[in-house]
Amino acid sequence: MNYTIVGLFPSQENAKEVSEGLEQSGIRNEDYIIYKTNRNSSAEQKQNFWKKLLGLQPENAQQEDKLITSVSVRNEEELTSVKKSFRKNDVVKMYEFQDMTLEEAKDLEYIKKIVALRAKSHIYAMPEISVSKGNIQQGMNAEIKA
Repeated sequence: MNYTIVGLFPSQENAKEVSEGLEQSGIRNEDYIIYKTNRNSSAEQKQNFWKKLLGLQPENAQQEDKLITSVSVRNEEELTSVKKSFRKNDVVKMYEFQDMTLEEAKDLEYIKKIVALRAKSHIYAMPEISVSKGNIQQGMNAEIKA
């Protein structure tokens, strides 16, 4: 099992806590990446990724930079530890990518691209909702008998 877990966090101020949490859970420093925002980017460019991914509107978007972290895990125990650490540090969303190396994960634009694709695929893959047209008094019995 070889996974890269990508966590999206609300603020870059979480970086130290995320780093400490990962290391306390047994993840080595060389097994994770915390991406820093390009200081030369405009606020609009920085928020654009999150707006597309989470559907944030400009009035709801915060002015602070968001934090993206990638972690390489080798087994179920590490996977559980990373997820627990991410949740403890208020992760907004987690994505698991099978067979992605940490070397591939070093490219932030690549990470943004595949996270956006994964998010879109989750939206389009939502199941169709069916509405029962039976009598409410019959309840589930009418559907089960069929």
